Amino acid sequence: MNPIRRLRRTIFAVFHPGNSVYCLYCNKTFSKFTSEGVKSPAFEKYTVAGGGYKLNVQCPNCLSVDRSRLLYLFFKMRTDVYKKKTAILHISPNKEIAGVLKGDTITQTVGSIEPEMYQEFNAIYLDVQKMDFPDNTFDVVICCHVIEHVDYDDQAMREIYRVLKPGGFAILQVPLALNLEKTIEDKTLKTDKERKLKFGQVDHVRLYGLDYLAKLKNAGFRVELDNPYKNQWLPQKELLRHRLDPIEDVIRANKD
Repeated sequence: MNPIRRLRRTIFAVFHPGNSVYCLYCNKTFSKFTSEGVKSPAFEKYTVAGGGYKLNVQCPNCLSVDRSRLLYLFFKMRTDVYKKKTAILHISPNKEIAGVLKGDTITQTVGSIEPEMYQEFNAIYLDVQKMDFPDNTFDVVICCHVIEHVDYDDQAMREIYRVLKPGGFAILQVPLALNLEKTIEDKTLKTDKERKLKFGQVDHVRLYGLDYLAKLKNAGFRVELDNPYKNQWLPQKELLRHRLDPIEDVIRANKD
């Protein structure tokens, strides 16, 4: 991180002591978190879960954000990966999440088209659209905020399904536009300005609508949505301290 930005966040932490918010990654509390995200007319127009600019969501100490805290709680409270032997494939991971998915029961393989960015996890080169793994290799695949970047998302979904073992599941988070029925794609766009205006970010190649879930089903998955508030993972007062986004579900794609 830029040293000046890091200094600003350190100063923020000093001037915002308290216990209104809690980061389960670094076990720190504050009166509030900092703001984080990308400001985009597309994200605002379509009410995008898992995207956009948000107030009071980023820990000033370890820089974890709401969506990474959501997944840490999910794996701790809604799965048994810490209780039984689990082979995990983690694609271009959030480093906070990758850092806590460890222990005697977990074997985690990290892959990315830029493995040098994840050297601390011994990452390998991996293109999610064509993976060099046998069928039925992993119990869990985590591919969060990746598929909106790849050209052939249907192929990526089929590949994830292929390498999952029967009975396994994938966590496939994307920025999901809740007020948009059909995914927006346009391969003719050439400039960063055009892509940001239409997709929300310059490095995205589409903005997913609610048909994203149907796309996953077409790849073979049985899809479940798990929301911490609706399904009461914790008492609401505790969930609020984690500053989870009430509109963001965990998208669990099962291979039966």
